[in-house]
Amino acid sequence: MPARPLPELARDITAGAVRLAAATAAWLQLVAEFDRRDGWAAHGIKSCAHWLAWQCGMSPTTAREHVRVARALVDLPLLSAAFAEGRLSYSKIRAVTRVAEPETEQMLLELAVEATASQLDRVVRGWRRSDRVDDEVVAEKRQFQHWWDDDGMLVVRMRLGPEEGADFLAGVESRAEAQARRDRAEAKRAASAGAPPAGAATETAGDEAVEREEIACARERTSARRCAAVAALARAGDGADRRPGDPPSREVVVHVDAAVLADDAAAGQAYLEGGPALHPAQVRRMLCGATVVTMLERDREVLGVGRTRRLATRAQRRALLRRDGGCARPGCTETRIERLHAHHMRHWLFGGGTDIDNLVLLCDVDHGLVHDHDHDHDLVMSRRDGRLIVLAPDGRRVWGAGDAAFVAGLAGLPGTGESVGDVFVGVQPIDELAARRPTSAAGAGARGAVEDPLDGDLTRLLFPDGPPVLSEAMHVNGERMNLDHVVWVLLHQRDLQRRLAAEARGRPLAAA
Repeated sequence: MPARPLPELARDITAGAVRLAAATAAWLQLVAEFDRRDGWAAHGIKSCAHWLAWQCGMSPTTAREHVRVARALVDLPLLSAAFAEGRLSYSKIRAVTRVAEPETEQMLLELAVEATASQLDRVVRGWRRSDRVDDEVVAEKRQFQHWWDDDGMLVVRMRLGPEEGADFLAGVESRAEAQARRDRAEAKRAASAGAPPAGAATETAGDEAVEREEIACARERTSARRCAAVAALARAGDGADRRPGDPPSREVVVHVDAAVLADDAAAGQAYLEGGPALHPAQVRRMLCGATVVTMLERDREVLGVGRTRRLATRAQRRALLRRDGGCARPGCTETRIERLHAHHMRHWLFGGGTDIDNLVLLCDVDHGLVHDHDHDHDLVMSRRDGRLIVLAPDGRRVWGAGDAAFVAGLAGLPGTGESVGDVFVGVQPIDELAARRPTSAAGAGARGAVEDPLDGDLTRLLFPDGPPVLSEAMHVNGERMNLDHVVWVLLHQRDLQRRLAAEARGRPLAAA
């Protein structure tokens, strides 16, 4: 098959971007209506974003952002219309809805059409940074996030208030500068002794190359000192200001197969809980020099877990975390062990044993849901084939599988001769069948009489009134501009519009 001409391929890409934006706009309208009507409300579902993350293959952050945009567009008809017409991309809409209001919608639309998505992001950041920020905004936006990167390194993202941020930077820079002075003193002593400084460039290299190498080395040393300073501050603060009754210090949990400790080449694994893989030598060093909890494992069975108490032991909780990976409810992303509870699926008072087969990990919220009624009205829980099965008091299945719509994909839509209804067992509000028994075959035929919302053409689903007339490409300008001046003009125009609106209502606007 001959390759398509590049101009034709480029036109199809730009036209596809326009149609993708229009389809996203139509989909967000569905999300906004679903959210307005509380269609997501079910046992254990906290919000519309929670439901989207559960059933639409999104991360929680992406789902929250889509719901935020969908809600914002309801009160922004001009931006919503431009989005539905394919004149604005989702990236532009996502940026502009962070600051858009009815009185500023027109001028932001004009800017969004002419600016690139990158320029618009910078304008919005400048807008929000220049606007007045009070204590409530700081408290709302304060955050601390961390994750392990693909290369096994810890990535930390923080949003601190101005005073907290200044204190944090002062502590880090102080320790880093102290280490830098010690390094310079050591370098002077080495130079006086006649030893070449570490990392010195060769004499054959050019002056420019030597300078670049020295700058790169200085940056690496500065980053290393700052990272070491953060770690030192964390170690120093771990035992500071501790009082009687405070919870115990967090522990580093290392999972390691027993054979790996004895032989580096043995089959098995060793890794930090929630983190990267470790070399056996690293594990042995951590066992000697750090406070760790080590779970020796063989053939995926945790060793030394007791089963004789009413409350789960610490070892059993670790074993449950190893088995369930976090909260067992599909769609819940809670993995912090201090937020997890070992729940008896059959209550201990009614004969249930405190063993692994009768325990399941649930987070604070979901554990409270199970116990928010009398025992006669609790959610009925069991495990079948390693999966958690939960029945509501009226007999309906709840907490079905996550991402159910993506099990078959487009190839599995009606027309293949196969039913796609079984995968939605326990997915509310799609599954409404009551009195289902908790068996491994419970999903068979669950939705035979329920109309499949995915049946039919995708265009008819997203555009019930007919597809819109779309152009072959979005308007592109993106010429250079003074973005600081743009922010200044927009804020003054926003304040003017507010003042005019207040005067029209007979109440002069107070000075900001």
